[in-house]
Amino acid sequence: MNEGQYDSKNVEHISIENIEVVSNGMDWKSRHLEVEKRKAEIRDRIHKQTEQGQKSAKDYFRPAKPTPSIYDSDLKRVAVYARVSTSSEEQISSIENQTLYYTKKIAETENWNLQDIYSDEGKSGTSLRKRDAFKRMMRDAKDQKMDLIICASISRFARNFSDCMTQIAALKTMHPAHPIGVYFETENIYTLNPSSQYSLDIQALLADWESGNKSRRMILSYDQRIMTGQYPVTDLMGYRHTKDGQLVIEPEEAKTVRFIFLAFIYGYNYDQIAMILTQKKRSTLRGRQEWNGVMVANIMKNERRWGDLEARKSIVVDYKLGKVTKNNGNRCSAYVPEHHEAIVSPEIARAAHLVASSKKKCGVQDIVVIQQGALKGFVGIHPNWSGINAESIRSLCLNAYLPEEVVELNDMTEMRSGKKSDMALLSDYLTVSGTCFINQSSPVITISKNGIRFSKACHTRLDDCEHVELLYHPILQVVILRKSDQGSSTAMHWQDDNDVHSAFSARAFSGLILQTLNWKMNCRYQCRGICRGQGNAKFLIFELDESRILTGKNQYEQENCSMNLKCRLYRSKWVQSITVSDVMESGQVVENPMIGAIPSRNEVQRELDDLLMSM
Repeated sequence: MNEGQYDSKNVEHISIENIEVVSNGMDWKSRHLEVEKRKAEIRDRIHKQTEQGQKSAKDYFRPAKPTPSIYDSDLKRVAVYARVSTSSEEQISSIENQTLYYTKKIAETENWNLQDIYSDEGKSGTSLRKRDAFKRMMRDAKDQKMDLIICASISRFARNFSDCMTQIAALKTMHPAHPIGVYFETENIYTLNPSSQYSLDIQALLADWESGNKSRRMILSYDQRIMTGQYPVTDLMGYRHTKDGQLVIEPEEAKTVRFIFLAFIYGYNYDQIAMILTQKKRSTLRGRQEWNGVMVANIMKNERRWGDLEARKSIVVDYKLGKVTKNNGNRCSAYVPEHHEAIVSPEIARAAHLVASSKKKCGVQDIVVIQQGALKGFVGIHPNWSGINAESIRSLCLNAYLPEEVVELNDMTEMRSGKKSDMALLSDYLTVSGTCFINQSSPVITISKNGIRFSKACHTRLDDCEHVELLYHPILQVVILRKSDQGSSTAMHWQDDNDVHSAFSARAFSGLILQTLNWKMNCRYQCRGICRGQGNAKFLIFELDESRILTGKNQYEQENCSMNLKCRLYRSKWVQSITVSDVMESGQVVENPMIGAIPSRNEVQRELDDLLMSM
């Protein structure tokens, strides 16, 4: 060894007594020897404490509990959770097999007692929202009714990673002194075992990923089926599906479906139809015999009842939450008309939807058109029926005329609009408007955007009859109110006993008049009536272009709604030609252009009676 060096290996074997601190040596040597001295002191102290306490250590030492195991000697109340995603026969068989397997396993395992079996059939594992059995299990766990939960796999427990970890943590911590563990048999994971945490995290993430991947596969599969015309079909009320993807009518259920549509267009509301079906003990698709209005409405909304098929009407926007929304072009879809045999015609379905969209649901109302006489072209319609528009009622009116008569009527329309103002007759005389003669004793009709109202004088002029009929000519712009009887399909209930019906809801009818005459929608208009005829042939004529506008307190605007003189002369001559037989002409029920060919109200009534007899 050279001078100034030392053997560091031998320093460790020097006892404390032999260590001598050399104050005159180099600084680094002093520091090193001081450190080695302190280390030697520590070693000696530990050896002495060990020798003194070795005899009594076993009296104070408390070892940790063994790693938790499902097979330890403690008595366990064991619960079983099982779930399948669908209610198919195969999966119902699967859940029954799980139940039998775990019942036998628990019975054969020492110290295990079966507490309960919780089964969710046809429930998705991506959300807890609809899993009633799972929620009940968690409530029982909170009440300390179990010690252990057994589940076939993590994916059966939850496919949502967040839900899985949250519920497992809740079972551990809701009672810290009595934590509840979950044993997943497929993965061999016990949640109370600390060493299983990493495996649990990985397996839960894989289950979550697999759920998302499955959702994407289903979307792609649905896209491919729609593009190739293989539309998914299932059983529904009135139909059964076949293996080749067809829908065939189930006769007994079809009676119920047809009754619902016909009763609704006749005038029954949803709740009344539901009450009749309940009284008749008609079964739903699931075998229930209690009906409500929502069930009736849903049956009428499904296009498959009138033979069409719409694929992918709704989509799932979040597979974890199961949030469903209407498919507004977000994903591909298909609408196939005449896909299968219909229970009701598209026209009946269209009529039902028009009734459903009406503010006042009173069924489909017949439309009659007088085909001959002085009242030819007049359209009879109940004013609260919204299944008509200006174009349709004009078309029905013109269909009653010969071609040469249509030309003359069209000329009047064009003169009113200003297209043929050169054909108007000029006069040196001022024609006084009928509105100048309106007073309290005048028969008056008031038209607003929401309805029509008749004055008391209208009732008096028509001898306070019980029923009246409203006729309208869209070219002449004339409304006729005539006596009617209860049996008429277009009759309006006018009066019973001392109760006078003066106001009628007529949003659609008023709307087409306001549209045709370019009246302001926010104003009311009054027209004076002229009484003609005698006895049952009495009627009131209201010339709509001879109207006065009723404005608000701060409005003074008046509109000129007069026709030209030629139209006035034509109409005046026409009024004088009306005879008693013209007034009594009942007219012919015609097809509504907005609906198409459907049975008349009398025909609907007869079929409803037949259906009720067969139920």
